[in-house]
Amino acid sequence: MTDKVLESMNRAMIHFDISHRLGGLLLMYRTTKSKMKEFQDGIKWYDKEDNRRANKDRMKETGRMLNGYRQNIDELTIIGIAKSIEDLLFDFEDVLGKKINFWKDCDSYDFFTEMKTIRNLNNCIKHSKGIIKRGHSANDYLIDEANFEENSKINSLNLNLEKFIYQNFSFQMDLFWDNDLRDNPFKNIKDNNDMIKEILIPSFMEK
Repeated sequence: MTDKVLESMNRAMIHFDISHRLGGLLLMYRTTKSKMKEFQDGIKWYDKEDNRRANKDRMKETGRMLNGYRQNIDELTIIGIAKSIEDLLFDFEDVLGKKINFWKDCDSYDFFTEMKTIRNLNNCIKHSKGIIKRGHSANDYLIDEANFEENSKINSLNLNLEKFIYQNFSFQMDLFWDNDLRDNPFKNIKDNNDMIKEILIPSFMEK
């Protein structure tokens, strides 16, 4: 096998892994949210045979558990989106010997600003428990550049994480094909989330 053939195979693997990683993340996010909605609707915290205090305690405990779930799934999804970018950059360096600096080399690609926000949210989760406090560079960016309110919590931001995953797909495809020195075949669907979703999760998998 020639070096040229091996490099071509490695590039094909990296390209496949973009869709594989993001498809798995999107499937996890959508399926977990859907199943949790079913679970939430089935919780029977109220018991007409019990007293008001006991019912109120169960209601509060249900709320705490569900809020904890929402925080966990949102934080894990943010971490997953950020990690998928890091994985792609690692693949470029480890497999192809090409070092790309996200912060310095990627600002010309569509959705770079959104991915920069995601990576800073990821750092906020890791370094300040998901609370956007001043004093860390990621949090300062989120306050000064992304316009999030100081001392707000990530789980209260009502982020559209599914949209971030679609944007991440377009960003990574821009990055991949630009460094492959060929036109990005996905450039015309950057605003078509339905088409991107079909690439990441074939429709038969959600039926």
